[in-house]
Amino acid sequence: MNRQENLSLDEFATAPRKRAADRMAPMTNAEAADEHFGRPSPPDQPDENLRQLEARKALRQVKRERKKGESHFVNVSLDRQTKRRLKFASFNAETSMQAIMERAIVKYLDELGL
Repeated sequence: MNRQENLSLDEFATAPRKRAADRMAPMTNAEAADEHFGRPSPPDQPDENLRQLEARKALRQVKRERKKGESHFVNVSLDRQTKRRLKFASFNAETSMQAIMERAIVKYLDELGL
């Protein structure tokens, strides 16, 4: 396209406009809430409500179980020389400093019988 060519609005695809009557149609409170939150209205059958309640409970239980296995962090203040030695050991063993610290703590606690 060179400088002198112009595009008209008819060459662009546009979505059809909503009619004013559609926008002004009265809605019930439930329809207005559904439109506002973008979710369908709650089901009328008690079986469906029970199923949803059980699904929520199961999801909460899964989340609780997942949290049980989470890691917990401990901060350790090391002097410069100890940190340098740990970093060097990590490099030589081709493992992370964290893995070395974890093994050292476990070994220490096992020796104490805890």
